[in-house]
Amino acid sequence: MLKKIDKWVSYAENAMLVIGMLSTTFILFANVIMRFCFKSGIVWSNEYANYAIIWIVCGGCGACVRSDAHMRITAIPDMIKNEKVKQVLALIVYVICLAFSVVILTSGSRLVGSMMANNQKSAAMQIPLWWIYLSFPVGGGVMTFRFILKLIDSVKGLIGKGGAQA
Repeated sequence: MLKKIDKWVSYAENAMLVIGMLSTTFILFANVIMRFCFKSGIVWSNEYANYAIIWIVCGGCGACVRSDAHMRITAIPDMIKNEKVKQVLALIVYVICLAFSVVILTSGSRLVGSMMANNQKSAAMQIPLWWIYLSFPVGGGVMTFRFILKLIDSVKGLIGKGGAQA
């Protein structure tokens, strides 16, 4: 069941990242051409690019967890020779990362709630700002889900039930 959910989340995540990158590139390119040729650009293009990049970064965090692409300091794990100790260390790291992602999820949710109460809109596009801030709980939620999967896999590997090694 979790694998099916992960597959669906990965598909949605990849689609959001591709659409965000392509649309931002296209809109900024069109803005440059319009400014050069017509001396007038797309008024909302920079605001859109800023907000799209926020969503791309928050969405990309979950993708990084999925593919183990987050930065990490490997000096201590590289010094450890015992594989079980490395697995326990990886488990501890996943627990810490899970706690951090839960903080992002809960804090982001509170922030979205306060933004909804204030009913602020963006300057150029006139969209509710909570749509932008929604990227934090969404990204935190995806990271939380992915770290839970990593923890399950790590525990399986530690007790010898076919999980991934650290």
